[in-house]
Amino acid sequence: MSEQLIHINEHQFCYLLTEDELIALLKKPNKLIKSVDIQQKGFKTDYFIGLSWLADTQKVLYVTPKLDSSSHQIDYLRMLSESFKHPEILKHGDDLFKIEFDKPTIKINQQQDLITPLIIVYFLQVAQTIVRKGLKKGYYKVKNNLYGRVKGKVLVSQTLKQNTFKNKNLNTICSYDEFGLNQPENRIIKKALLFLKRYLKMSHRKDIELDETLKFILPAFEQVDENISISEVKSVRHNPFYSEYSKAVELAIIILKRFGFNINFIKENEEIEVPPFWINMPLVFELYVLGKLKDTLGPKDIIFQSGAKFGELDFLRTTKGKETVIDSKYKPKYKNEDYAIEDVRQLSAYARDRGTLEKLSIKPSDWGNTVLDCLIVYPDQSAESNLTEHRLFDFPIKQFEKFYKVGISIPEISSL
Repeated sequence: MSEQLIHINEHQFCYLLTEDELIALLKKPNKLIKSVDIQQKGFKTDYFIGLSWLADTQKVLYVTPKLDSSSHQIDYLRMLSESFKHPEILKHGDDLFKIEFDKPTIKINQQQDLITPLIIVYFLQVAQTIVRKGLKKGYYKVKNNLYGRVKGKVLVSQTLKQNTFKNKNLNTICSYDEFGLNQPENRIIKKALLFLKRYLKMSHRKDIELDETLKFILPAFEQVDENISISEVKSVRHNPFYSEYSKAVELAIIILKRFGFNINFIKENEEIEVPPFWINMPLVFELYVLGKLKDTLGPKDIIFQSGAKFGELDFLRTTKGKETVIDSKYKPKYKNEDYAIEDVRQLSAYARDRGTLEKLSIKPSDWGNTVLDCLIVYPDQSAESNLTEHRLFDFPIKQFEKFYKVGISIPEISSL
């Protein structure tokens, strides 16, 4: 492992760079870094985890979840798995992560690879949704050496070389379309599934649930050929009417690129090379809270990322008589502090926004007399892991009318 690797938790200050290196960071913004302070001689990480080159310093920044300790670590994969049990949440994962394939790779210990397991969890959940709905059929190109008949387009040059010049005068090589499961999108997904089957077998982190999910998915692709060229992968066009397929193919391509399109690239090595990447932890927490709210309040009573006239609130509960503006704040400080005034102002504005009120069953004539409940959900490892109805309003923020906060514990890995 590189001696230049700087390991720090998210949202913490680091003093390990020289002034020249800090100036270089100012010139090249980094997603993992929130701010650079020359006077304080350091930089502060943002609410993102990941791996990145630090500008032109030849040093590497490795950021891990902020609730890490010597014996516990946030299990962000289980957070996603739990939220993705609601298939409708899958479509909200576009900004979960980014991999910079155009940057030089970084050598790390396999146990420090945060991004590959995330992609696997995401991809398998999407593929599982596809299997439950049924694989899509489509047209795909077939090339065959037909005997005594012609179909589609005759490949003259290949027919001459392989048949005519060898006195096989009744054989003709033809290219034509067929309709079925063996279309390119299914083949891309099948190829990625086989990559993951090998990866999970060699991975240092054994996950029975992922293995079981893969065993559930693969039989559905039994009639699908895994052979597909890189050019075919790049030429696939997404169909907006099949959102799960678009996301599955997108993730499958990322998986294939991650392993260089070569299944033999997956080896049981302690050290691996990965491209720079970042993972959006506030969004991971937001999706986790969304899943918990759907579990408790029902999927139809929660609007996610509800657009208002000005801005977009996280969650809007539309239950008649229990209308609530809800926001997830990935800020553990709420356990010890009553509130952050900027958050109160934000939710207060959403609660009075006409765009919000229009989505509720409250008559416009009553808007002037309406004060919506406002709820902030934050991580708290001493709290319960579910958002039950009776807990939502147990902790009022007494300085403000109809303002509440509630903590929720998030999954942890107890031993590293």
